[in-house]
Amino acid sequence: MTRRDDLRRVDQSLARLARMATGREGARLRAERSGVFLSQPALAILAASRGAGAVRLSELSRLTGLEPALISREVRELTATGHAERRADPSDGRAGIVALTPKGRRASEAYRAAADEIMAEVLSSWSAADLHALAGHLERVVRDFSRPSHTTVARVGG
Repeated sequence: MTRRDDLRRVDQSLARLARMATGREGARLRAERSGVFLSQPALAILAASRGAGAVRLSELSRLTGLEPALISREVRELTATGHAERRADPSDGRAGIVALTPKGRRASEAYRAAADEIMAEVLSSWSAADLHALAGHLERVVRDFSRPSHTTVARVGG
């Protein structure tokens, strides 16, 4: 097997993992386990808000990678369902700040706990050493993808 073959296998595996992690079936399983039935963008907003605290809509867009229009629409829905509250930014009344309500925090924590349980089940047969190595390798992949060199980008894109 050549390096190119192995690179293709890695790429295909990462793509499959991404689909499994963010796809409908995984979302359905996490929703059923957690009792939280919100859209994936709404869940991303709750998770980002849980980690960052009260933030502007533009910051939520940056943190989640979601388009500003989608953020606005989802925040309106989260506000209507009592998961979030929106208020004016004290430093700039034209900008909105979004914060989790206790209901939103509970929903986000329950969804995260369900995801953690599923991951623990999937990897239950892995040794501690294998799990530690996998975590290190995946973190390295994320680091390398987040700061590609110009030569890497040129080779991949060209």
